[in-house]
Amino acid sequence: MIISPDSLFAFPQTTALLQAELACVPEVARQRPAGAALVLQAGAAQRDLALDLAHLRGVRLHVAQHGWRGDVSCDADALPFDGDAFQLVVVQHAGEALPAAHGLPAELARVLAPGGTLLWFGFNRWSPWLAWLHWQARTGLAAPNASSSERVRRQLLQAGLEVGAAATFGSCWPSRAVGDGALAPLRAAWRLLASKQQLVLTPVRPRRRRMQVAARPSLALPSRRSSA
Repeated sequence: MIISPDSLFAFPQTTALLQAELACVPEVARQRPAGAALVLQAGAAQRDLALDLAHLRGVRLHVAQHGWRGDVSCDADALPFDGDAFQLVVVQHAGEALPAAHGLPAELARVLAPGGTLLWFGFNRWSPWLAWLHWQARTGLAAPNASSSERVRRQLLQAGLEVGAAATFGSCWPSRAVGDGALAPLRAAWRLLASKQQLVLTPVRPRRRRMQVAARPSLALPSRRSSA
């Protein structure tokens, strides 16, 4: 697992990328109403990175021993929180550090509040960054289990969330600061924004009760037999 200070996430190049990703969080957090935010990260070392959640109360977990550690300890696919508990959920390469995270999207959809936002970061499988990470892992470090943004997007859709298109993020190579223009698809990471549909209560009009009114004899029309 990617949990030690000697992990790939402790390299200066990777740390700079992670900090740039977290710099995107405050803008999203400020758009949410008061409440709590859940932050899931790949390793304990990432807890030392500065993170501004604006007015939201943060719960911060990291991958360790096939589960989550940090503010609470639990299994990977069994978060100990009530449903609809968080206005914001941030996943920063956490799925790539878990050996099997098939149930994670559904679990995140459960704890995300209606109208809440999920922000998910992952390594771009087509970026030179991934080759660089695997080269650094040759000394025995755990390499990230990178998944495509489209696969994660399908999993979130199956979990009932509304998901936008993926956007690439970061530089094309660890030694470069930017990566734009025609090289944008080769950037280091991708990010997805998802939301949980907000339930809207539609008022139902009360049904009018039709009263049965008996006709008065004086107003009743005579039958043919009586008028013959």
